[in-house]
Amino acid sequence: MVIGDDRRLVPGDIPDVELTEGRVRVAVSRCGICGSDIHLRPSEAIPVGSVMGHEFSGRVAEVGPGVDGVAVGDRVCVFPFVPCGECPFCVEGDVNVCANGMTTGIGLGHQQGAYAERIVVDASALYALPDALSDEQGALVEPLAVGVHGVRVAGVGQESPVAVIGAGPIGVMTAVALRADGFERIVVVERNPRRAARIAALGFTVVGLDDVHTTVIDALEGERPRAVFECAGNAAATPLAVELVRPRGRVVLLGVVEKPVEIPQILLLLKEAELRGSFAYVPDDFARALDALAAGQVDTAALVTAVADLDEAQAWFDELVRPETEHLKVLLRP
Repeated sequence: MVIGDDRRLVPGDIPDVELTEGRVRVAVSRCGICGSDIHLRPSEAIPVGSVMGHEFSGRVAEVGPGVDGVAVGDRVCVFPFVPCGECPFCVEGDVNVCANGMTTGIGLGHQQGAYAERIVVDASALYALPDALSDEQGALVEPLAVGVHGVRVAGVGQESPVAVIGAGPIGVMTAVALRADGFERIVVVERNPRRAARIAALGFTVVGLDDVHTTVIDALEGERPRAVFECAGNAAATPLAVELVRPRGRVVLLGVVEKPVEIPQILLLLKEAELRGSFAYVPDDFARALDALAAGQVDTAALVTAVADLDEAQAWFDELVRPETEHLKVLLRP
């Protein structure tokens, strides 16, 4: 599926890429619809004709020259960035903010994404899927890694009360990552009753926007959250996060908002709170996400609310932007 002239996803034929040194061809099994894809599809930052999609599992279909330890038929998930290894950020280990990341990232306009039958990737990006994990579970490694990294950025202890704003694809993975990391005092803020019911069924405490300042504190047994994770991708969510967080707490931004956001700076100042961005993940986060899934720490059956054919991608994009949608994670299959 490619981005058409009207910015919608349409079927398209793209010639297979020749396998060069160190690369492999992967037959895509499942590819998740990411919240960032939903936000970026209308943007001209992703050129017409591009193939999006970066959270996927598959099987190795062909091995290029110079690749060892990989065989045709291996089940894999894929780390969808290829750090340059040379910029100052890569040298310091912050590969998620690699200076060349936009050109090496899968599905970001320069490298073909996985809303496709096949994709060519660097062999170094492959992570073997344990037999215990299904193709659907393998496609959840990448989005779970986003949540794992957000928890790392927050840098608060597992005993801390925390809040997640938004129960969409990013928010649910952040809440799940918190639980897998040992956090127990978690409250999720979600205005959509259907999504609220979905994440409540996973065992999370959920409140709506009505009297939210009081209900969040009540849900956390009288305390303000030490960390608030903004996952709604809504311009109103960031100021709400600043209002909710405790003094000297931390607001972690995971939601994608392209337009400027107004922030109550005086409140941030008086609280001496921190505002931190959290972008993607590093290899250790990806590995931790894979381990958490393999260990059965995530209720994946409840997370995946639909599996659809690839040619239905645009219809599902339309569904996922509806304010009243009940879906959490939708996977596409070629």
